[in-house]
Amino acid sequence: MMIHTIALVLVGAACCAAGPQIDSPILATIRRTALTIPGSGFGSPGPDAAVIAQVGEERRTIASTSPAVLLWEDDRIVLAVDDAARSGAVRVRTGEGLSNPAAVEVYQYEWFDIPPTEGTNALPLSIAVDAESQVWINQEFHREFQHFDPATGVVEGLAIPRPPDPGPFASTIFRDHRTQTSVLGEDVIVDPRGRVWFTQGGGSLYSGEHPNHSRVVCYDPDAEPGREWRVYNMPGDWNEIIGLAWDERRGRMWVAQGSLEKGPAIASFDPERIEWDNHFDFSRSLLHQVCEEGQPTDDCYRVYRLPEGSKHPAHLLVDRRGLVWYTAFWGNRIGVLHPETGRVFEYPLPRAIGLGDPVWIVGSGPWQILETPGGDIVFNEYFDSTIGRFSAARILDPACRSLNGEGRNPCISEWIVPGADLRNQTLHSIAFDAQNRLWLTQDATKDTATDASLGFITADGRHVVRLPSLADFPANAVNASTGIAIDRASGDIYFCEFQRKRLGRLRLVE
Repeated sequence: MMIHTIALVLVGAACCAAGPQIDSPILATIRRTALTIPGSGFGSPGPDAAVIAQVGEERRTIASTSPAVLLWEDDRIVLAVDDAARSGAVRVRTGEGLSNPAAVEVYQYEWFDIPPTEGTNALPLSIAVDAESQVWINQEFHREFQHFDPATGVVEGLAIPRPPDPGPFASTIFRDHRTQTSVLGEDVIVDPRGRVWFTQGGGSLYSGEHPNHSRVVCYDPDAEPGREWRVYNMPGDWNEIIGLAWDERRGRMWVAQGSLEKGPAIASFDPERIEWDNHFDFSRSLLHQVCEEGQPTDDCYRVYRLPEGSKHPAHLLVDRRGLVWYTAFWGNRIGVLHPETGRVFEYPLPRAIGLGDPVWIVGSGPWQILETPGGDIVFNEYFDSTIGRFSAARILDPACRSLNGEGRNPCISEWIVPGADLRNQTLHSIAFDAQNRLWLTQDATKDTATDASLGFITADGRHVVRLPSLADFPANAVNASTGIAIDRASGDIYFCEFQRKRLGRLRLVE
């Protein structure tokens, strides 16, 4: 089959309501895949039916019978997209008239392999981009973390400082013993000074003989040789940390402690005043570093205990008012902490709609959390392929703290990713781009052929746009996308391809 270039931009004036209609004002695709145009009134292929595509001064009419048209149905048209396609717009013409225009963004997809690491599998989970367009990746099991320099196109592994054997973590996979390999700990952020922070979470649901510690690790790429690393060993056992948030106003780091064994909590510390080292005596819990009642918090860890229903707080956000928001992954809710008073409000989510394991235990699995440009709070529901939005203006409204008679939270609106497989797909990560669109990554289960993809919610919140499946680019593993980060300088979209052990990049083709 001949694959035609599809060049796209805005064409003509608005059409009449009686003719064909395109459902979204913006569509997106990747070179060497296909473009789906959803809508209504497209009719059947025929001499009067065509797609009109234009970029700049170039205009093309693609007949409904053209080899470039892979599918033409009344509510959907699918066009082949070749290696030379560029961004622009399309309209659909039928005997009933001309549709409304839809802008189309075309992306070039590239990938960069992550080098193997001794003793682990280099599965990338979370990602951050700094002000210099450098990319930082936190991987599962945490024997290394990675740095990607766009100028070289190479992913470099950086060995995380290890204490003397037997290590700070514990495992019961084969027997109850200590190890250098941690699980959980799935965050990486860059603070305003360019320092990179990530978590090593200790054990998952572990309650064996050995204490299981967690660490917050800081890497300063601008530091003098030999002084790049700081490791903050979190006081307490089995605290199972995941999320981080930097508080520029207070100069403090906030850490979510899931701790199904010891109870949910959020901790904060001043990294310039607190004790740090690459290792310590693991027979001690370091609880002596936790602030006592009435003690100044400059040189100790301030720990805020959360309600028991906040099971496994995961990711954090410090909003513009200095309030600390969190997702309760096992608690099917989000919450907010007022640091000065210690007061906590929590907002329950509707009953989970996901069908895969372990939804029946966890619920919808609220995971990452962000602040919108307008001050509202958005978060993704991992198992429900859903984005939630909380109206921050209603933070003190008692109606937000319970579900109504219809099982909904009146302060939370939700978008379900269209076409999501609720049994085999999960919604892993979210990030805002410079146009205030919320990008998302869909993960897929390891043992199924379910497609993973990326997409975004438009800035007005009215449309969810999905890109073609990553399965269209064969590799030696199942397609799965996890962490996502966007370079505000270049607009490049970076994401982790978990099972394929590589970094993906989407670059807009204009």
